[in-house]
Amino acid sequence: MEITRLGIMGGTFNPIHLGHLMIAEEARQQFHLDRILFIPSYSTPNKKINGATAQQRLTMVRLATADNPYFAVSDMEMRRKGNSYTVDTLRFLNQMYGQSYILYFISGTDTIQDLPNWYHPEEILQLCQFIGATRPDGTEAIGPVIAHFGELGRHILKLTVPTMEISSTDLRRRIHSGLSVRYMMPPAVVEYIKKNGVYQCTTKD
Repeated sequence: MEITRLGIMGGTFNPIHLGHLMIAEEARQQFHLDRILFIPSYSTPNKKINGATAQQRLTMVRLATADNPYFAVSDMEMRRKGNSYTVDTLRFLNQMYGQSYILYFISGTDTIQDLPNWYHPEEILQLCQFIGATRPDGTEAIGPVIAHFGELGRHILKLTVPTMEISSTDLRRRIHSGLSVRYMMPPAVVEYIKKNGVYQCTTKD
């Protein structure tokens, strides 16, 4: 049986930026993934989503990933609505694909430390390989997180990525203040934000 290695990139993507795309591409290469599936969340239990509608965030992710043949986008959490829990998405994907797929959930540098506080984190590690992005300087040492889960910690994989200090929160602030976000986001996403006034856009770039 041929096995497909599927990367899962979840998040609010509010907005999606080059840091998200760089982490996904690095994970694809380092772990020899066949495809990366971006799944924007409808809502999250621990984060208020401001400035863009669910449909706008989904559209921006589609625009940002359109030029990479290894990237795909799913609206499954948008269609399900309600709070988006990673464990529910992984359960659904495992039921859909079965044993012919190995799932790799890709976590950004700012989320791996919080994994013990996620909803059903032990089941998450049973359902997938969990890729935790870290910076080259090792400031996000994930050893304690791996140790916390005991035997299940072997499912946590370290992904070293180049330092790229871009955050969605700062991008929303810059856009609202009329500051340039050029070279921080894909041009197609910047153009969509300008055209549709997302985040009350006033920037000229």
